[in-house]
Amino acid sequence: MLDYLISSFFISVLLAGIAPSDKQKEIIRYNALPAKEQREYRNAEKKKQIEFDTESNLYLLKNCFEDPIFCYDYKLLIRKIKENTKNETFVTEFNKNYITSFQNTKFGCFCREDFDPEIYKVCPLENSYLDLACQNRQKCLLINKKSWLNSNNTCDSEFITYIEKYKKNKEIDFDKFDNESVEIFVSLKFISLIKIRKEILK
Repeated sequence: MLDYLISSFFISVLLAGIAPSDKQKEIIRYNALPAKEQREYRNAEKKKQIEFDTESNLYLLKNCFEDPIFCYDYKLLIRKIKENTKNETFVTEFNKNYITSFQNTKFGCFCREDFDPEIYKVCPLENSYLDLACQNRQKCLLINKKSWLNSNNTCDSEFITYIEKYKKNKEIDFDKFDNESVEIFVSLKFISLIKIRKEILK
């Protein structure tokens, strides 16, 4: 009987040593979630962090431009950024971050600062609505003597209207993240960036 109790004690000690901690359990649960729910979970955690950051205006631009889709939807962050636009240094930083983010968002032949119709065999890539929208935006910018990073309301409005018409009722499938999902994601990123700038600097 004593041997059994001693063995049971040692087994329970060993199991306690290898049993997953609460943090490990949380990671296992998170990894088991579908990709869409993982993103929702990350966004909820991000909101908690941003609510903490905004008290001292820490990382406002970093939090925004790391994920412009999230930033535009999260009005507290937009409001806090807007409050800081009275500061010229902040506005300079905002513009710099915006330009970098817009510059780094690319798709197909025409959704880029230096568009290249030769980049793929068929352009717009696979008759993509986004690449066609970018082709139209490039034409509008050329007519208005504007650049990819220095646009105007007319070209931006036409661009957003064109994209929203074609991506209507389409959802990003974060589990597959196939070509269509990538296109919708990049479309939303472009739209969010343009709307953020318009919202902040109006």
